[in-house]
Amino acid sequence: MEDSAQKTVLRWWQSMVMSPAQLNDLNIIPAPSAHKAQLRRCESADAVMLTEGFRALWLRLDDNITASANSNAIECWATIASALVYVKENGKDDLASVAGRREAGDKSLVSEMRFAQLQSAKTPDDFLRRLRRIIQQVKGEVSVVKLAADIQQWFFEHNSLMPRNADKRISVQWAMAYYRSASAAAKPKK
Repeated sequence: MEDSAQKTVLRWWQSMVMSPAQLNDLNIIPAPSAHKAQLRRCESADAVMLTEGFRALWLRLDDNITASANSNAIECWATIASALVYVKENGKDDLASVAGRREAGDKSLVSEMRFAQLQSAKTPDDFLRRLRRIIQQVKGEVSVVKLAADIQQWFFEHNSLMPRNADKRISVQWAMAYYRSASAAAKPKK
């Protein structure tokens, strides 16, 4: 994801989630609370595309993204908007690392089975539904920019006819981050 798109996504998310006082410090105009509510109620990316919240993001993106966009690209950005309204705090870690973390006991925040279901999602709507569930399970604390980039990567792979090197695929990167995070917490401290 390009730097300008990252900045746009982050500012859009901040306008949707942060308090007016925090936004005032950042010189960002708050989005109407109805935008977030509409996005949360949408069951599919198609429904998201018809909301004012998505429109606010889409119109802020650079022309090089919007002018050449096809239906797959628009669906990708709608999924990004729909997922990001579930992020409550812009953390430093990606979704897979947060999902693999162990809190109390020896269980990760997100079970291996649920995370595997996300990795094997076959349709964009199934991907969105599973993604939202996991974001909620990790209490909405993930990196906004990394999550948007991961969603963009998933869509690229989902719509691509060319196979990618295994180590470059998002499902492999997620698996490695998930298990790395889970095993780091499981190691005894010296």
